[in-house]
Amino acid sequence: MAVAPIGKVPERLWLCTADSNRTRILSRALAKGLDMTVYMGPTMDQDGPVAIIVADDAHSAYISQAKSNAAPGQRSILVTAGGKQTARADIYLPADIDAGSLSNAIAGLSAFRDQQLAMARAKIETTGAARVIGDAEFQIQTLAEAQELAVFLSSVTPKPCQTAVGLYCIFAAAIEHGNLEFTAEEKAQGLAEGKWNQKLAKRMSERLYEGRMVKIRYQRGRRLMSLLIQDDGEGIDADTAEMANPTRGGIRGKLIKLSKALGFANVNYVGIGNTVEATMVLPDAAAAAKQAAVAGAR
Repeated sequence: MAVAPIGKVPERLWLCTADSNRTRILSRALAKGLDMTVYMGPTMDQDGPVAIIVADDAHSAYISQAKSNAAPGQRSILVTAGGKQTARADIYLPADIDAGSLSNAIAGLSAFRDQQLAMARAKIETTGAARVIGDAEFQIQTLAEAQELAVFLSSVTPKPCQTAVGLYCIFAAAIEHGNLEFTAEEKAQGLAEGKWNQKLAKRMSERLYEGRMVKIRYQRGRRLMSLLIQDDGEGIDADTAEMANPTRGGIRGKLIKLSKALGFANVNYVGIGNTVEATMVLPDAAAAAKQAAVAGAR
């Protein structure tokens, strides 16, 4: 695996997926939303190392190829229909994921990678502090805060990269669709126009939305991590949302499917629809330690 030196050349996000409206929206959105160059298609761009590669089933082989031109801490996403997976990726996402959700997953993965690189430069092995928290409450308002909290809480889980992306997608949905009440179509249009960040900032500054927060109640036991995520939006009626506005109601189902693909055991909307309950099963620490000891004795 050829790894480029940190900070020597501009990093790339390689969007190696079939041509589609989703791909075209992402290419425009990511070029403005991430601090890296985005390039598309099955040809490796040798002008800069690949920091993140996003591939679909038809292009899964390129995940391995990207390792020959890797930026430090390279990460990968495979958008897959399931079945036999021919490539190993850091993150696996459902094939029907929409552009808005995929952009959040990429942003969450980028934030996790940035944190891992920062820790490596500082020679820190783990965030540590999250491991001593059993019960806590947090409040976030911005996507930057959502990224920080997602990465922080993910450090106590068996698959921190996957969990960080899942948590960020849940937090981002609470901010974008809950507090700020954007529909999936409005986000897709904003991304396609390259103006999504401006639209977010504008609405967040408006009187109706400026004070809204997302509150997270976090609990971690020996075998279970649970979160209750509540936004300050008006919520939606679960019984009538699909009939009244299929696109708005569909946000729920897509988020649940995406979260489960990223390792959450259960994800449910409760109350008036502005609260999400998410749980993740943690490995049995005692059993894992015993298994490691047995393996070491062999």
